[in-house]
Amino acid sequence: MISRREFFGGAAAVVPLAARSVARYLVQAEEDGTFRQRLARRELLRGLVRLRLPGEARLAGRDETARADDIVFDLRVDAGRFRGAEEYEISAAGSRVALTAAGEQALLYAVFDFLERQGAFFGIDGESYPIEAAAALALPARGAPWTAAPRFAVRGLLPWPDFLNCITVYNEEDFRAYFESMLRMRFNTFGMHVYTGAQQWAESYLSFEFAGAGHLAFLDNSASHRWGYLPERTSRFGMGAAQFFDGEVFGSDATRLARDPWETAERTRALLRGALDYARRLGIRTGVGFEPYQIPDEIWRALPPEVKPAQLPARSERGARFDVESVTARKLLEARLAQLLESYPDVDHVWLWEDEGMSWASQRSGVPLSATPFLQAHGFLRRHAPEKRLVLSGWGGVVRHFAAFHRQLPGDVVFAALNDMTGWDPIHEAFGKLEQRERWPIPWLEDDPGMWQPQLHVNRFKHDMNRAEHYGCQGLIGIHWRHRIVDPTAGFQARYSWRKDLSPDAYYRAYSGSQAAGARAHALAGILAGADRHHRLLSTGTGAVRSGHAVTRAFSGDYSEAFQFWSPYQPVPQVVESQRETAAAMRALADSAESAAERERLDYLARHVEMQVPYAECWVTAHQLHEMLQRALRLRQDDQPEAARELAAREGVPLWLRLAPEVRATMLHFQRAVATRNDLGTLASMHNKFVRLALVRLRLSLQEFLGELPPETESMLERVTAPDATAPPRVFLPVRPGVLGAGEKVRVPVVAPGADPVQAVTLHTRAHGAAAFTDAPARLLGRRTYEVTLGPFEAGPELVEYHVTARIGPADVRTEPFFLTLL
Repeated sequence: MISRREFFGGAAAVVPLAARSVARYLVQAEEDGTFRQRLARRELLRGLVRLRLPGEARLAGRDETARADDIVFDLRVDAGRFRGAEEYEISAAGSRVALTAAGEQALLYAVFDFLERQGAFFGIDGESYPIEAAAALALPARGAPWTAAPRFAVRGLLPWPDFLNCITVYNEEDFRAYFESMLRMRFNTFGMHVYTGAQQWAESYLSFEFAGAGHLAFLDNSASHRWGYLPERTSRFGMGAAQFFDGEVFGSDATRLARDPWETAERTRALLRGALDYARRLGIRTGVGFEPYQIPDEIWRALPPEVKPAQLPARSERGARFDVESVTARKLLEARLAQLLESYPDVDHVWLWEDEGMSWASQRSGVPLSATPFLQAHGFLRRHAPEKRLVLSGWGGVVRHFAAFHRQLPGDVVFAALNDMTGWDPIHEAFGKLEQRERWPIPWLEDDPGMWQPQLHVNRFKHDMNRAEHYGCQGLIGIHWRHRIVDPTAGFQARYSWRKDLSPDAYYRAYSGSQAAGARAHALAGILAGADRHHRLLSTGTGAVRSGHAVTRAFSGDYSEAFQFWSPYQPVPQVVESQRETAAAMRALADSAESAAERERLDYLARHVEMQVPYAECWVTAHQLHEMLQRALRLRQDDQPEAARELAAREGVPLWLRLAPEVRATMLHFQRAVATRNDLGTLASMHNKFVRLALVRLRLSLQEFLGELPPETESMLERVTAPDATAPPRVFLPVRPGVLGAGEKVRVPVVAPGADPVQAVTLHTRAHGAAAFTDAPARLLGRRTYEVTLGPFEAGPELVEYHVTARIGPADVRTEPFFLTLL
C-alpha cells in the first residue's frame, strides 16, 4: 500500500502531525497587512478548510492565546533571511508552523507549496483537494525546514487566443479565475500573442487605425469564418448539444453584444485591460504583443504605393508585404505601439513576434528578418515607457535568427520562442549561445494539431525544462489553449519550476491523489504515467525525424477543418489498440468511484480518452470513404457515371452507415464530460468541424453520385443526431472565481444539461463558521444556461462556501462545494 506522503510528493523529511487530538488550526492575522499578506493568510485558511481536517480552522488575532491542543500558523515576511525575492521557508516546532518568506509574493507561494504538500492540486482550471478528508497534516521535521527557490525567475503561461476553446471566449469572470489559478500555481508571468495580419487574421485586442483607415477585427465566436470555422447556429447542433448554449452564438460577450468593429474593439480592450489590472493586483507580470511585419488588409491598402513591393512575396517565401525600412513603416509601428500602451498601460512587457508564416518559410528558404522594427520599438519604449521591457519572440523558426539579432539588438531585449514543430522539437540550442541576454523558451503544454485529444506531455516537458536550465534560460513559459484537460502537464510545469527532484512518476501520483481515492488513485497514476511514457494515446508526434525536425500528423488541428480525413495518413493500429485498452482501464476506475466528486473527476478524464476510440474509427472509415469518392470521381471523369453511381451505392453508403454511429459515440462521450467554458468551446468546434463534415458534407458527396440518398441514410441521420435520451441530469459551473475584494461581485454561469426539463436552479452560500446556507434562485439566460451572482458580501467572514443545486425532472443534482476568499 502506497502512503499518503508518497502520493502527495512530500520531501524526505516529512513528519505527520502527531495523532493527538487537535482542537483548532489558527492562522495568525494582522489587521494592517497588505492586500497580498491578507490574501496569503486567508488562502491558507481556505486550504485548511478544504482539507477537512479534524478540528476547527480559523483566523486568530496576533494576541490571541493558543491552547495546548492548537496548531498555530505564523506567516512572516523577512527579506533579510533570503537571497532571492521569491524564496521562502516552511518550518515546524512543536505546535507552531512558520511560513517565512522574502516578500509578500513569496509568502503566497509558501502557502500554496504547503497546501500542495498536503495533497492539494492547483491547475489552470482551478484547485482540487483530495477526495478523502485529511486525518492530519504533513509537516517538516524539527530543524529540517522545507526551503524553496525557483529554478526560473520567469515562470508563466502564454494562452493562445484564436479558437473557441481558449481565452478568446472569455468574459470577466473567466479571466479572474484564470489569474487566480496562475497565482496558486506559483506562476508570475502572463504573455499573450495577438494576430494582426492579413486575410482577417486581425484580433480586436489590438485593433488600430492608420493612414485614414481602420480594419475589420475578430474575436472568434461560433459565428466566425476564420480558422476553418463556418458560421453555424448553436441551435443546429444535434445530439442535444444545443442545450449547452444560452443563445445562437457562443463566444465572449465582447463580440456577441457588439454592433460594429469599433465597439468590438472597445469592449475587448476594456475586458482585457480589467483582466490585466487584476493580474497586477495578484502580483503577476503581464505582456501583450503583435507581429510587426504583418498588418490587416485594410491598412495595407491605405499605405502609399511607394512602400509596397511591385510583387508580393510568394507564399513559400512569406515576408513583410511592405517596406519595413520606410518612414511609413516606422510611423505605422509607433502608432501600433502607442495604441497598445494606451489600451494596456500597466503591461510589463511588449512582445513583438516574428509571424507564423515567416517561421515556417524560414525552415526552407532562410528568409532574413530585418532588425529595424525591433530597434525602432526599443527606442520608442525608451522614450515613452522606459519601465517596460521589449520581448522578441516567434514560432520555432525565429531561433535561426537569434545570433544575428543578438549582435544587433540592445542587451535588455528579451529573446523568446516557441519550440518548433508545435513543440515536438526540443528547446533549440540557440538559447545557449546568448551570453548574458535574458531568454524565455516557450514549450507547448499542448499542441494545436491535437486540440480535441487528451495530451500527456510530462516526460517531454521535463526534458525541455532541464534543457532550458542547462542553456542558462532565466524563464520558461508554457503555451496552451484548453485548461482542465491540460492540467496534468501544466501542473507539472508549475511544480517542476521549483522542485528538480520531482520525477514524472511521483508527479502523476500526486496529481492522481487529487482526482481519486485509495487504490484507484494508485491505479490512475500508473495509467497516466504509462500513457505518457509509452505514447499510448492518439498523438501529433510520430517519433520520426526528417531534415532535423520532428515529423507530425494532425488529427484534430483546430486551426483548420480539424477532421481532415482526406490527409494521407491514418492512426497507427498499435495506438488504436493501446488507446482502447487505456480507455477500458479508465472506465473501470470511474465506474468504481465511491463518491460523486470522485466519479466526476475520474469520468472527466475517462471520457476524454474514451472518445478517442470511436474518433479514431471515424477517421479510418471517413478516410476509406474519401478514397472511394476519389475513385468514383475518376470514373465519372472517364464518362462512366453509372459505374461511379454503383460504386457509391455498393461501397460508399455502407461506409457512411458505419461512420455515423461512431460520430455519435464520439460526441456523446465528450458531451457528458463537458464541464468548463473551454469544453463548451470544444463542443461547438467539434460540431462545426467534425459532425458537419462527417454527417453533412460526406452525405452531399455521396448524393452527387447517387442523385438521391437511400432512405436508410436519412433514417440513420435522424437516429444519430437525436438528443441523448439517456443523458444523466447534471449541473456544472463552467468557471469558478475564487477571490473577491470588499464590495466586489462576480457573475457565474450555470449549465444544467439532461434529458428532462429543468425545474429550478438555486445558489447556496454560507459564510465560514455559519450554520445555515442562504439560498438565491438563479436567473435564466437562455435554454438551460443560468446565471448567479456572488457578492458583494458583508464585511466579516474570510471565506464563503458556495454550491449550486438543480432539479431536473424528478432528480436533484448539485455541484461540489467551492469557496470564495474574501478580502
